[in-house]
Amino acid sequence: MKIVDKIRILIVPLVLVPFVAIVIGTIFFGRVYLYNIYGQYNSDGIHPYANPIYAMNGSAEAVLRELQTEVQQDPDRFLDVAYLKQIETELREKHVDFLMLVDRSVYYCSASFPEQYLALIPDYDAAAESIEGGIYVDDKTPFYIRQEDFMLSDGRGGSFFVVIYAETVSTYMRRALIEITIFVALVLGLVSAFITIYMYRNFLRPLKALQEGTNRIKEGNLNEDVEIMANDEIGQVCQSFNEMREKLKESVDDRMRQEEENRELINNISHDLRTPITAIKGYVEGIMDGVADTSEKMDKYIKTIYNKTNEMDVLINELSLYSKIDTNSIPYDFIKMKVSAYFNDCFTELAMDMEQAHVKVDYRNTCPDDTRVIADPEQLRRVINNIVINAVKYNKQEERIIDIDVKPYGNDQIYVGIRDNGEGISEEDLPRIFDRMYRTDASRNSQTGGSGLGLSIAKKIIEEHGGSIWAESKNREGTLIAFTLNKVKEGDDAYE
Repeated sequence: MKIVDKIRILIVPLVLVPFVAIVIGTIFFGRVYLYNIYGQYNSDGIHPYANPIYAMNGSAEAVLRELQTEVQQDPDRFLDVAYLKQIETELREKHVDFLMLVDRSVYYCSASFPEQYLALIPDYDAAAESIEGGIYVDDKTPFYIRQEDFMLSDGRGGSFFVVIYAETVSTYMRRALIEITIFVALVLGLVSAFITIYMYRNFLRPLKALQEGTNRIKEGNLNEDVEIMANDEIGQVCQSFNEMREKLKESVDDRMRQEEENRELINNISHDLRTPITAIKGYVEGIMDGVADTSEKMDKYIKTIYNKTNEMDVLINELSLYSKIDTNSIPYDFIKMKVSAYFNDCFTELAMDMEQAHVKVDYRNTCPDDTRVIADPEQLRRVINNIVINAVKYNKQEERIIDIDVKPYGNDQIYVGIRDNGEGISEEDLPRIFDRMYRTDASRNSQTGGSGLGLSIAKKIIEEHGGSIWAESKNREGTLIAFTLNKVKEGDDAYE
């Protein structure tokens, strides 16, 4: 789900849910409290919040009707204090106070009626000025009074009063307002909590995981992926981050491997240079000390010094060449050349050199005469020389043989295979023979010479030609080094 869709989902809890909940809550609490007020003060359909005085008058009228019925049946009953307490208890549930006067003196008063308001109780004659027989007293605690006069059996005049407080209406309204406010706050709090959790799970948590991933990389830890928590834009960023981490880890591993190889290269070069330098130093000291006291010894010492300097020169040249190839700073001169003419000349010359080293060369070329390839003649000759030199150098057989086979390879390439009859290479060493400075037996270098870069240089040159190179070997069965070159395609005029 996209982030924009997740944000749209928030509209429901953010707008609709609070709006609907607040409306429903307001209606519910409002109706509950208004019906309570209406039930307390209703009279003839008059709503207390429309006309409070008439509503209070209506409520008082309802109470008075019940009391009038009682007083008409037995007026002396109202002299019974226990009965009056019962009336007070019943009226208290309706938030109404009850007072009774006999001969204008207070005979009974509800406990909740404030004593300071007794002076405000009107005389009987005042009732004529009240609204519908009642009076509204506007004081700190406004109230409405209805009066009913009656005659006791002994001839005394009695009056009872019903007191309705206007504050009761406002109390209901305040309570309703407070509870509605609490309800709204609760709804908003729940919505806020939901949105907070939603935002944390969908946005903050994955961003925090991404931040932790960047901190791990900053600290050098490249082994842990960032958890992808959703298939949205943030998830895609996390996926890209993980891919970047993997690439960075590969780059760091490759750099560390190269640094290790460079250290190994320096150590090997130091070792390979130390051997001829030590020999040269020894022979020079022999000449200086007069050990070479004959012309024959002198010639031998000088030839040995010359050969050792040649070994050093070859080693330094190969190292320089490898450095240029490794940094792609060698310009290649690719041309179209005939396979038969080039390889026939190359291996004929090679066979003459091998004859002096007592190595037999068997050469076959089965490519058609018009077959042409795209290659750099000089660098290709270097590849062949490096392979052949390795094949001769490490071959300890009494009869050393090199078998060379040139033939078509598929429709677009030719195959060049150079096989020797030496001891072969173990399966453990075979995958690494094209690594720079790798030797199957490092101790042999002091005897055979060489930098260990020959096959590595050959591999890089062939790959620059767009071909591939590989090795096949078994112990005591010889070794095959083979590579491919691309044929010239019809209409290819790039190297004319």
